[in-house]
Amino acid sequence: MKKIASKLFAFGAVALAFTACDSKNDVIDNMVYISEAVSDTSSEIVIGKTGETTTTSLNVRMAQKATVDTKVQLALSPDALAAYNGRNETEFLMIPAEYIEFPSEVVIPAGSATAEVEVKITSFDGEKGVDYAAPISVTGADQAVSTGSNSYIITLGKSLTQMCPGFVSSNKSDMNWDGTTSLGNFTVEWWSRVTNKAGNGGFSINNQAIMSFNANYELYIRFGDVVYADKNGRNLYNFLQIKTMGIDANYDSGDPNSNPLQWGEWIHFAHTFDTGTGDVVLYMNGVEVNRGNGGAGKIFDFTGVTFFGAGSYHVDVIQMAQVRMWKTTRSAAQIAKNMKKEVKYTDPNLVFYLPMNEGEGATVLKDVTGNGHDMPIGGGAAYSWTEYTFN
Repeated sequence: MKKIASKLFAFGAVALAFTACDSKNDVIDNMVYISEAVSDTSSEIVIGKTGETTTTSLNVRMAQKATVDTKVQLALSPDALAAYNGRNETEFLMIPAEYIEFPSEVVIPAGSATAEVEVKITSFDGEKGVDYAAPISVTGADQAVSTGSNSYIITLGKSLTQMCPGFVSSNKSDMNWDGTTSLGNFTVEWWSRVTNKAGNGGFSINNQAIMSFNANYELYIRFGDVVYADKNGRNLYNFLQIKTMGIDANYDSGDPNSNPLQWGEWIHFAHTFDTGTGDVVLYMNGVEVNRGNGGAGKIFDFTGVTFFGAGSYHVDVIQMAQVRMWKTTRSAAQIAKNMKKEVKYTDPNLVFYLPMNEGEGATVLKDVTGNGHDMPIGGGAAYSWTEYTFN
């Protein structure tokens, strides 16, 4: 199995305010809270394969040392998760209770200010592309101790492992597409990896097309063109270029003399258009690398997509995964946050979503949105299938 280094994050987000006057254990002078929630830093938890258990911990703390043993009650809080989603424009769902274990009550012993809480999470198969979280809250404490900043959100990340196809020129394919989809704002994103057939090079020639959209305005995505040369005058093709609305040679991933794409590496790309401003933005691995303007007010009328249509100019193997088109202009944060995992298959903002994870023998790559934009594999089958882990 080959792996791509990445991170999946779990965030705890809260704020704390308390006043402590002396060590007496009363409602005015002491407070109990989850200490990890104070700093507003991110913790990390990546759950394993289905059925595996991951253990983490948090600490329940008092502003002053307890003068007597103090019981603190803990529970999952839907309200805390709803508030977190509202603040952060996220859509986490509550982890099913049967997959998380932590004590409903802990004791902070007399003379101490802290009790450690062990949290065990069992990996489970949830709804495809849905993010889950465990919102743990302090729901009460005895001995007249008040609760302060009392919620900590643990979000769950799961490594994306899938089979990925490799395509050559004989795999030219037209996506199934009935009718016209009119969009003023949209995003196209995908992972790709380029090698030659011997596995010891790549980006061998210009115009190795990835996607050519059928629309009233051009949208053509390819690796290479006769644009850049090295100091010896040799043409360089290890860059991504997008042609759209008359924006051609300068809308790309950058001069390969200073910002070369590396063959054999998985790279995530995203292209966005906003009709309100006319801006097009190109992201690479979640970071903006280029920006142009095709004119405000334009509406694209899409009637199809052709993949790998460059014929004799497509000589290398292009591997792909997680190909998505959205009806919205995705933000940099949204692109970076979701590029290394699946998104919800039924998200209404998706035009099409091809995970490209069917595996050996598949002749059709399915659009999991239900919108019917399946992609028959040209030539009957992909050139190759290899499993990768994006973690």
